Amino acid sequence: MHNESPMGDSGVNIPELLARVEHDRELLGELLEIFQEEFPVLRGQLSSAIDRSDMPEIKVAAHTLKGMLASLSFYTASACAMQIERIASRGETKGLPEELARLESAAHLAGRRLASVCQGVTD
Repeated sequence: MHNESPMGDSGVNIPELLARVEHDRELLGELLEIFQEEFPVLRGQLSSAIDRSDMPEIKVAAHTLKGMLASLSFYTASACAMQIERIASRGETKGLPEELARLESAAHLAGRRLASVCQGVTD
């Protein structure tokens, strides 16, 4: 038995996000713009911290990303950020680059899905 997830393959819960912004596509577009500006900066900070094995900075950057992504209902990407935060909290480095790659992929996919919704292509 297969139940269709409200997130589909994108990892973003569009019905929840639309409800959160009271179906205001203009506001949704503004949130998308903020995401497109802020995500690369935060991802860069996280990537740099991972390269340096700077555990405190990894935890801060991952925590910040986790909150931003969750506020956009980007649950798959947010879960990746949470996993990075957990790994760093244990003082480990193994698995961080792979989890960062998963986070980047999930955020990209969710961002594309959100952009299509903002353009009125779906939902």
